[in-house]
Parts: sequence; structure tokens; C-alpha cells
Amino acid sequence: MRAWLLAAILSIPSAAFAQGAGSQAEAQALFDAGRKLMEQGRFKEACPKLEASQKLDPGAGTLLNLASCYEKNGQTASAWVTYTDAATASTQSGHPDWAAKAKGKADALAPHLAKITITMSSPPEGLEVKRDGKPVAYAALGTALPIDPGDHTLEASAPGKQTWQAHVQISPESTNDVKIPDLADAPKGTNGGTVATPTDTGKGNTQRVLGLIVAGAGAVAVGIGSGFGIDAASKKGIVDDPNFCLHQADGKVRCNAAGSSQLDSANTSAALSTVLFVVGGPMVAGGIVLYLAAPKATEKAARVRVSPTLGGLLVSGSF
Repeated sequence: MRAWLLAAILSIPSAAFAQGAGSQAEAQALFDAGRKLMEQGRFKEACPKLEASQKLDPGAGTLLNLASCYEKNGQTASAWVTYTDAATASTQSGHPDWAAKAKGKADALAPHLAKITITMSSPPEGLEVKRDGKPVAYAALGTALPIDPGDHTLEASAPGKQTWQAHVQISPESTNDVKIPDLADAPKGTNGGTVATPTDTGKGNTQRVLGLIVAGAGAVAVGIGSGFGIDAASKKGIVDDPNFCLHQADGKVRCNAAGSSQLDSANTSAALSTVLFVVGGPMVAGGIVLYLAAPKATEKAARVRVSPTLGGLLVSGSF
């Protein structure tokens, strides 16, 4: 019994070591792949590999490379906080030179960070706010928080309330304020839902205008074609004028120079009329289809655009 217990205890460190070695090997492979992608300028692909490497085998060196990747990828807030973490990790691991470099980088980025302040005038009980799917602490509301430039999704929900959503576009080095509107009561018998606002998309307006233009151009073509057709019919009547054309016994019509010129002009007008009808008719039909098929008011989540102004604030969109 004792021999079995001793063998079991001794086997634990060996298994743990084997598992740790495997993780380190995977982390190294991911680190090498990330560094190679960075050298190629493919930072968007490199950063996730360095993130995964850091999770498997945390280290100050990996943090420094990850922070650099974030910075080059335009993720300034992520770079700033990662440089800060790298400075602490480097100090703890006995690399004061790395720590100084990381701190210098963090200090240089700090004045240029984009920030977002999320507020709500009357927060309901049980309010939960999320940014890009991750919870925002209630205490963080009203505080300017560093944020990476780019598109972000905000969401606010509470028991018995409809969920509010917004897409926020953050510009580099901007100061952004986003106010969450009062959440509407959820319909009775439901636990909530996403707030949707009827909006007429710009695409629908553009398509309707294009449809009118196409149909109008087609109508003009048909109108001109009709004119050429009338002209052709009028000119072809010259074959019955004995002063210009004579009907032969063999059924053929022979015309003098003036009559032949008139018939040539008639044939030209007839050809133009045919072409304009062939082109204009489908244009009228296509324009009508474009107009009728244009998107009308649709239900979609509220969208907000946030960008810097002289006062440091611009929030636009619909709720």
C-alpha cells in the first residue's frame, strides 16, 4: 500500500513537467510565428498568435513583443496597458533594461490614447453594460477609459427592459462621450429584447433615385425612337409619289435620285427607331423594378458614430 502511494506521488511531478514542456513548446512555436508575421508587416495576424503564446507561457519578453504588435496595429490602448504590464513583469524577472524600455513606450503612448466615457442619467436596477461583449464595471461609468481606435459595440440591458445596442466608431486620439438613453420597458410576457429603430437606409434612397434616372432615360429613348419611327413612315410614303418613284410591272419600285435619297433617310430613321425602342424599353422596365425593389424602412439596432470635434465630442446616429 505504501509503495503504491509513493509511486503515485512521484508520478505527479513528472506528468506536470511533461504538460508544462508541451505548453512551452506550443508557446514558443506561436511566438516564432507571431514574430515572423510582424517582420512581414502582418500585425493583425501576428497579435493573436503572440496573445496565445503569452497565455500558454507568460513572460516579459512576450509581453514586450505583444505590446509592440498592438502599437503597430493601431491598437494604442491595448499597447499602452501591455507595455505597462511588461514593465512590471520585466522588473520582477530581473530585466531592468526591458522595464525601462516598456515604461518609456507606455509613457509616450499615454497622451495620445483615444478615450470613451459612457454615462446614463437614470441607471435602472440590475443595469449591465457591455463593450464588445465584455462587461463594463458599473463603477467605470462616467470615467474616461482608454479604448482602441476602430469600431466597437456597446450594449446596455436590465431586467424587464429592452436591450439597447449601438455601434461606436472611435477615431485615433479622440475623446468620446456616449450617453445611454433610458431603456424602454420590455413588452409584457417577455424578458426584454433589442431596441430597434425604423430607419430608411441611404442605400434605399440611392436605389430609388437611380431607378427614376434609368426609367426617365429609357422613356426619353422611347420618345425619340417614336419620333424617328414617325419620320420613317412619313418618308417612306414617297414611293407612292409618281414624281419620285414608279411601280414596275415586276412589282419593284424604281426611284429617281431624290426619291432614293428620301428612302435612304427613311430607312436610317427606321433603324434608329428600332435601336432606341430596343434600348429604351428595357431601361424603363428596369428603372421601375429598381425603384420598387429599393429597401424601405427597416428594423435595425441603433447606430452611433463618435468622432472628435473642437469640443472633443460628436455623437450621431439613431436610438
